[in-house]
Amino acid sequence: MKARLIVGCVCVVLISAGGSWAGDIVEASGIGAPAAVEAVAVTVAAGDQEPIKPWIHRSMPNRVSARLEAGFELAVDRVREVETCSELFSRLGADGLETLASGLYFPVDSYRREIEACGRNAAANSRGAENLAYTTVGGAPTFICRNFAQVSTETAAVAVIHEALHHAGLTERPLDRMAMSSIEITEMVKTACEF
Repeated sequence: MKARLIVGCVCVVLISAGGSWAGDIVEASGIGAPAAVEAVAVTVAAGDQEPIKPWIHRSMPNRVSARLEAGFELAVDRVREVETCSELFSRLGADGLETLASGLYFPVDSYRREIEACGRNAAANSRGAENLAYTTVGGAPTFICRNFAQVSTETAAVAVIHEALHHAGLTERPLDRMAMSSIEITEMVKTACEF
């Protein structure tokens, strides 16, 4: 059995400002402050059925972390068992299990970002829905919103796969005018992964 080592490096700045969400982090780029560097190693055994566990930053709130772990486990099962689900990744030239295993999960980096990115106000999301997470296309870090703790395990799994597809290189509208919208990607995941 051949194992493959995947190493990711993420730079983060830990914040301890008064009134901030405990354990808030911000991406070092754009801050100009010194950053703590964390190296993460994940082993993925090719063709192995060993459990793949998510790498979750220690500052993730327990309720969010528990829902993320449950959703991640279901997402791994669907990618392993449902061919059309794993094909979502292969069409991007990626392996779904390796992509999931190499993801890095952080709490949203600040209360302000929580409001802006997670849709806690009507201006942030015209449909009135709240976002659960966000990932930069091609990037391993996925930032998880606090409202992630409130969703079902199935919804959490859909979100994990949706964000993993961005990690694998899938773009999204409006940043890519020719791409699908977030809602269309979510519907594609639900259909292909049999949710």
